[in-house]
Amino acid sequence: MPDETLLLLGIDGGGTTTRALLAAAANPAQILATGFAGPSNQRAVGPLLAMQNLDAAVNAAFEQSGLPRCTVAAACLGLAGADRDSDRGVVLQWASEARLADHVRVVNDAVPLLSAGTGTGFGVALIAGTGSLAWGCNASGDSTRAGGWGWLMGDEGSAWAIGSAVLKAVVCAADGRGPLTALAPAVCEQLQISTASDLVARIYSAEIPRALIAELAPLAFTLAEADDAVASSIISNAGRDLAVMARTVADRLKLPQQLPLAAAGAVLTQQPALLQAVVQHLSHNQRYCPVVTVVHNAAEGALRLAAELHQQNS
Repeated sequence: MPDETLLLLGIDGGGTTTRALLAAAANPAQILATGFAGPSNQRAVGPLLAMQNLDAAVNAAFEQSGLPRCTVAAACLGLAGADRDSDRGVVLQWASEARLADHVRVVNDAVPLLSAGTGTGFGVALIAGTGSLAWGCNASGDSTRAGGWGWLMGDEGSAWAIGSAVLKAVVCAADGRGPLTALAPAVCEQLQISTASDLVARIYSAEIPRALIAELAPLAFTLAEADDAVASSIISNAGRDLAVMARTVADRLKLPQQLPLAAAGAVLTQQPALLQAVVQHLSHNQRYCPVVTVVHNAAEGALRLAAELHQQNS
């Protein structure tokens, strides 16, 4: 079948949103349609809902394109929580049953990010959204990662971690164990409670406490801009934690001092203060000089990888 009639899919799925891009194999740079759905991180919402959201995003892309849904030539899915064979196996089984594509590649969400951000696929991809992860690849094809252990064991520098630090600062201030901070009344206002003592009932009774806590992260940035010392410290610490992840990956791979750094994730791309803190910590003692590319649409990298997959199998 000629490329003019073949289609490609590039999918980026995380703990909040799934985005699917549809393009013609003959011209993968021209996006025909975009479909959105809810989260597709199995570790966050479970395999069943994750696969349902993947299917919904693909359906939405075809619906926007005006084309009937069909089996595409190649698809690349960059998914948070898809680092392990067992997780990828669930996705591959769904893709097979859904007749998604003739050729399917499932990778963690940092792989297409690096492809979209650097163009070469080399360097460090740093993600800070609801969760966090650093992944890198060098010119020899060696790759490694740091972070991405989930909210119970990691996710440092993420929206969840920042929101959690905000809550801890508020309760410590309420106890007298920490300094007073404008975060306290701001948190009470956002959560619609009267005092810090109401936090226990409000947080622990929430349907998805992790998401509720992550939604508090913007307060830290707003009040850091207003020179609240506690909020400023939270942002600096988050930047340091993310820089440690990126530096660990760069050191392992022996990447150059002029470090290609692809940044993605809502909290990292929408809050310049956090990215600035990351760069400052990475640049300490002239260790690295990051060359930063902010990637707002990692699905474009997944689409590029889908095109490469198609070419390899043509």
